Amino acid sequence: MTYIIYITFVLAFSAIVFFFILNIRLNRLARKYNSFMKGLSDKDVEDMMTSYLDELEKLKNKVHTNINTRIEQIEKKLPGCIQHVGMVNYNAFDNVSNDMSFSIAAMDGRKNGFVISGIYSRDFSYVYSKEIRKGKPQRELSIEEVEAMNKAFDKFDSLK
Repeated sequence: MTYIIYITFVLAFSAIVFFFILNIRLNRLARKYNSFMKGLSDKDVEDMMTSYLDELEKLKNKVHTNINTRIEQIEKKLPGCIQHVGMVNYNAFDNVSNDMSFSIAAMDGRKNGFVISGIYSRDFSYVYSKEIRKGKPQRELSIEEVEAMNKAFDKFDSLK
């Protein structure tokens, strides 16, 4: 019979401890709820969330429209930008090694551009440029310049 009294006391004490623990947790939850609802005034959470979603949708549409406009502007400018480059290194003179001379051809989408050649010798360095219009050089090109231009033209063919 005394065991039953002890068991009853232990169960009652456990119930009181659980009551206090649950009371503390409930108070924390109530504080969080009150701090969440504090700034809402007369609006309820559903109306607030709906207005936020509407604002987000408007912002998304604005950004999407702006991106499409920017892409169209870039696509209009793209044919005039340098897109194709070819480069050749070579020895311009027999007494100079290490391929120090070069020719670089650069062209846009309309095959307009230029060829720049740098000729290196032990005593001097020279740089020349020649214009290209619609794929045709405006001056006679050296073998290396033609090779650089052909490398740039190959890039046109690889895009097709």
